[in-house]
Amino acid sequence: MSTTAKKPSNVRPVMQNVVATPPSDSDSRLDAASLQKLGTSTALTLGRKQAWYDFRSTLPLLVSDILASSVAVTAATLVHRWNGGTPHPAFCISVVLLVVLMHRIHGLYPACGASYAQEFRGIMQTCIVVTVGVAFGLLMSSSLNAFPWLCWATLSITLFFSLAAVRPIARRILSPFDWWTQPVVIVGNGAASRQLYDRLDRSRHEGLRPAGIIFDPTRHWDGSPATHAPEQKTTKSQIRDQADGQFYRIDSTEGVRRPNGSPSGNGAPVRRSESCWLGPTTELESILRGTGACRLALAEQDAGQWQDFHAFHGIPHVMLPMDFSYHPTESVRLAERGSGIELHCYTALTSPHAQLAKRVIDLVLVLLTLPFWLPLMIAIAIAIKVFDPGPVFYYQDRVGRFRSPFRAIKFRSMVCDADRRLSEYLQKNPQMMKEWKRTHKLQKDPRVTKIGVFLRKTSLDELPQLFNVLLGEMSLVGPRPIIDSGDYDREYIQEYPEVFELYQMVRPGITGLWQVSGRNSTSYTQRVFMDRFYLHNWSISLDIFILWRTVKTALLREGAC
Repeated sequence: MSTTAKKPSNVRPVMQNVVATPPSDSDSRLDAASLQKLGTSTALTLGRKQAWYDFRSTLPLLVSDILASSVAVTAATLVHRWNGGTPHPAFCISVVLLVVLMHRIHGLYPACGASYAQEFRGIMQTCIVVTVGVAFGLLMSSSLNAFPWLCWATLSITLFFSLAAVRPIARRILSPFDWWTQPVVIVGNGAASRQLYDRLDRSRHEGLRPAGIIFDPTRHWDGSPATHAPEQKTTKSQIRDQADGQFYRIDSTEGVRRPNGSPSGNGAPVRRSESCWLGPTTELESILRGTGACRLALAEQDAGQWQDFHAFHGIPHVMLPMDFSYHPTESVRLAERGSGIELHCYTALTSPHAQLAKRVIDLVLVLLTLPFWLPLMIAIAIAIKVFDPGPVFYYQDRVGRFRSPFRAIKFRSMVCDADRRLSEYLQKNPQMMKEWKRTHKLQKDPRVTKIGVFLRKTSLDELPQLFNVLLGEMSLVGPRPIIDSGDYDREYIQEYPEVFELYQMVRPGITGLWQVSGRNSTSYTQRVFMDRFYLHNWSISLDIFILWRTVKTALLREGAC
C-alpha cells in the first residue's frame, strides 16, 4: 500500500470490470492524518453559517411552542374569567416568555439530533418550572384563600399536553424540508458509514440529514494499472470504495464527482437523489463548502487514530464514536482529567429511593384512575361472556422480580380449546411453523376470538394486570414480563444473561419501551436491546415518557397483532 503519492485533489469514478479483493477490517479504518485541516477563514465562515442554520431550525419550533403555550394560557384565562376572576394583563405574555426562556435553557432550540425522549424530558422540566413560577406569582398577588386553583390547574395540565403534543407534530411536518434539517458529512470507509447515512436519513425529524460520505483514499490504494475502455485513459492509481464496489481514479483536472458523474466539490448542492459518496478526506474543505455542511460525523471508531481532536478544529459540530458498548447514556457526564477524558455513568436502577418513588407513583396512578378502568373492565368482562362463553380471565406464569414467579392476569382473547386449534392450524399450514418457532406468535392467529382481536389491537387485554400492580408483582412501566417455560423466552435467559440479570432487579411492566417502539413489528433482538436500554437508563422522566407514548400507541394500534 503506497503512502508516498501526492494527495489527490479530485476523484472521479472509472466504470470498468475489475475484480478486486475487499479491504480487510484494518484497512477500513481511517487515518486522521488524511483529514484536511480547515483554514481560519473557512472555520469562521462555518461558524457564521452554523449560527444561521440554528436560527432557521429554531424559528418554526419557536412559533409552534408559542402557539401551544398561548392555547394553554387562553384556556386558563377563560376558566379564570368563568370563575369570576380577572387575570393580570401581563399574565399571558409572561407565561409564554417563560416557556421560551426555559426551553432555551433546557436545550430545546434548535435541539438538532435530540430524540423525542430527550425533548420530552426538557418539556417536562420547563412545565414544572413554569407552573411553580406561576403559582409563586399568583400567591404573591393574592392570599391563599383567594388563590385561583382552577385557573392554575388548567394552565398546568393544558401547558404540558399542548407542548408535548405539538413538538413531534411540528418535527414530522418539517422533516421533509432540507431548509429545516441541517446537513451532516459522514467520514468513513466501511459499511458503518452507510449504516450511519441510512440512520440519519430515517431520523430527519430530529433535525439532521446526511449530506454524504467522504472516505480516506490512502486506505484503498491500488498501484496496479487499470483495465478500462479505450476512451478512458487511466494511468493513475485507483481508489476502491468498499461499500459500493465502485472504482475511482485520481485526476487533478476534474472536479470531485460522485459515481453518477455529478460534481460535488466545487459548490454544487448535494441532493438526496444523488449518490452518497462525495469524495476523499483530502478534499474536506471543498466538500464542506459544496454541501453547505457544518457538521461532521465519524462512522468508524478507532481510538488510536482519533484521540487528538486537533484534526477537527474549526468544525462547529463533530460527532465521534466511542469504544463503549451497552453503557448508560442518559445520565452521563464527561470530564477532562489530566491528559484523558473520563466518562461518569449513573444509574438509579438499584437506588432504594428511586425504587420507592417508582412504587409510590404506580400506586397513586392506579388508585386515582380506578373510577375509569374498573367500569371498563366490567364492560369487557360482560362482552366476553356474551360473545364467547367461558372464563373471563387468562392466567399465565411469568418471571418477576428476583426471578420469583407470579401469575399475570389478562382478559381471555383466545378460544377455550386454543392448544388444539393451534396444533391443527400448524399441521394444515406448515409454512407458519417457522414463524411460530421464531416468535411464538402468529400475525393471523386462528385461536383469537372476534372480541379478542379488538382487545389485542387496543392492548385492553392487559388491563387486568393493574391488579398485579396493586399486588406489587408488576409495575406500570418496565421490561416486558418473560416466560420461563418450554421454549418461551429461552433466548432471553440463555443468550442475554447480562440483560436477564438486570431484569431480575425490577418489576416487569404492563407497558415499556418495546411496546411503544414498534412492538410486534420489531425483532426479538431489538426487544432485548430496548429492555437493556431501559434498565441502564431508567428514570422517573423516562417512565412518564413511556406512559405518554403508550396512549398514542394504544389509540393508533401501532405494532399490535
